[in-house]
Formats: sequence, structure tokens, C-alpha cells
Amino acid sequence: MDISSLSLEEKIGQRFIFGVNNENMDCLINLIKNYYIGGVILYRKNYHNYHDMINVIKRLKEANKDNKIPLFIAIDQEGGMVNRLPDEIHNLKNIYDVSKKNKELVYDYASVISDVLYESGINMNLAPVIDIYNNSKSKALYKRCFYGDSDNVTDCGFSYLKAINNNVISVIKHYPGHGITRKDSHFIVPYVFNYKEVFNKHIIPFNNLISNGVDALMVGHLIIRKITGLLPASISNKFIDKYLKNNYNGIIMTDEINMMRRWPIYRHIYLEKALKSHSDILLVKIKSSDDYSKLFNKYKDILKELGCSQLDNSIKRIIDIKKKYKINDQINYNGIDINEVNKIIDLINSKID
Repeated sequence: MDISSLSLEEKIGQRFIFGVNNENMDCLINLIKNYYIGGVILYRKNYHNYHDMINVIKRLKEANKDNKIPLFIAIDQEGGMVNRLPDEIHNLKNIYDVSKKNKELVYDYASVISDVLYESGINMNLAPVIDIYNNSKSKALYKRCFYGDSDNVTDCGFSYLKAINNNVISVIKHYPGHGITRKDSHFIVPYVFNYKEVFNKHIIPFNNLISNGVDALMVGHLIIRKITGLLPASISNKFIDKYLKNNYNGIIMTDEINMMRRWPIYRHIYLEKALKSHSDILLVKIKSSDDYSKLFNKYKDILKELGCSQLDNSIKRIIDIKKKYKINDQINYNGIDINEVNKIIDLINSKID
């Protein structure tokens, strides 16, 4: 697709993946039809059961079928403590315990996640976590990471991506490594003083995976002394341009922007900086269509100042990834055989005991 054929509204919409934390999907349907948004992220509160989830996905695809660019249908399905699938589907155990067993089991783990998501119509998974888990007091990362040092995290990451990228876009996170801090960025901005440790240890698995081909990554909300300036890495152009743009051609996504609204300092400044950031996609949880109207109008004003070259570059990367994975809103997905999937999950879980 020639991006010159897209209107400014269509281009702006592609920069956002939105979610709502309730069952009312009318807000998202409105944004799809009238603002051409790039994608939707699903949460557990969007559906009661698996049948509901399939219907929600079909409704989203139906709303977008006349738009020029197909939707990202995203989910945060890590397994273990971060499980977004309905209760009928058995939950996999924490990836930390799986990877402690062996990386072959990591492949099986990722394969069943990939199959469930793909057969349900979901084309993007915000996983795996590539942070190095070395702080037992870190509630944000507890057993969400692979076991071991940078070499083992890299090996497990390769196994995971090999399995899931057959069908589903995998978004590795939280670049350049949230494992260095015990603070939870859902509630307060982590400030990292030891920037040398970030580059001597925590960023290594990410760089190893990037050098072998990664389609999408999420940048974490952490400030790194002398590196990101006064902004979190996720919206620091100084950081993104120097450490990502030079050696990475995939999609750069922010962690959820709403998390910054809970921080007591700079939150209004951060929102504007997020819109000006060189990340390709902003992940945002909203309450109503009005929330996006404000973002949209603010972003249009920013583009009058900055121009559209950065926006155009992002849209090209987004379209290329959607083409690569043959994302298509015309296809209806009928879902999985839950009983058969549960047998596979139970077998994987039994190998961890």
C-alpha cells in the first residue's frame, strides 16, 4: 500500500492500540469506524467466557472490514500470573518455572499460546518478558521472566519466538531491561542510577534477539541516569534514536501510557512527550471516545509543528508488519477445541512439577 493514499486521520489512527477495561466495546467500535485506529488490546474484563471473547473479536474485525488497513488484535498473554484468557482455558504455569526446567519446554509453552491466539483471531501478543529477573522483591516481574543469566534468557527467548512467530506477532518487553529495578512502573516511575549495569547486563538479551530479527518490542517506563534525560525510556527520543533507531527496523511500542497518569510528577508533560515520541505505537487504555478525540486533536497540532516524516516512517513499518503476518479482517476465526487445548496445557504443566 502506498501511504500517500492515506488521509492524515488514517495515518494518525495507526499509531494507537486502544483498550477498555469493561465489557462495553462501543467505544472501540466507534474509534475503529471513525478514527481508523491501528489496533485493539483485549483485557479479561472485556468478556465473561471464551464464546464472548470470540464474539468480541469478530465484532472488532467486522467494524474494520471496510477500512484500508487491518487491525492489530493484541493481548497480554504471558501465562502464569499474567493471564488474559477466559477461565475455561487452563492457565499455564509461570514462565520462570518452565524455563528453569528446559528451553525445549519453553518452545512447547509458546506453541500452545500461539495456537490458541491465532485460532481465536488474535494476531499480536505482548510477550515474552526478556527482562533478567534478579530482584526477588520486584513484584512487577515476579516469575514473569525467564530463569537465569543473560545467556539463558537469550536462549529461552529464541525458543519462544521460534514457536510463536509462526502465526502471531510477538512483542518482546520491557527494553532495555526492567529487571534492574524493584519499583513497579504501574504506580511510580523507576529511576535507575547504575546505567552501566543496564548496558553490561540487562540490555544484552534484547540486543541478541534484535540482531537475529525481532518484529516488535516494547520500551519500558524507566528513567536511566545519563541516558534517557528526564523522561522514561519509552518516550525519550534521545534514548530511542541512539539505542534503537540505528540498529532496529521493527515496531517500537510504548508500555501502557496510562501508567504515567498515576505518577505524581510530570504526568501532563509526559502525555505530550509521548505524542511527540519516536515510538511507532502508543498503547493506551481509555474510558470513552472523547479521550481519543482529545489525543487526536492534540497530535494534529503537534504535527503542524513537527511535520509528518516521522509519522510516515512509523506507518510504513506498521503496514509492513501487518502484510508480513497476512493480517486480514475478512477472515472469521471459529476458535479452538478447549478440551484438546487443556490436555496440552495440563501435560506441559505436569512436566514442571
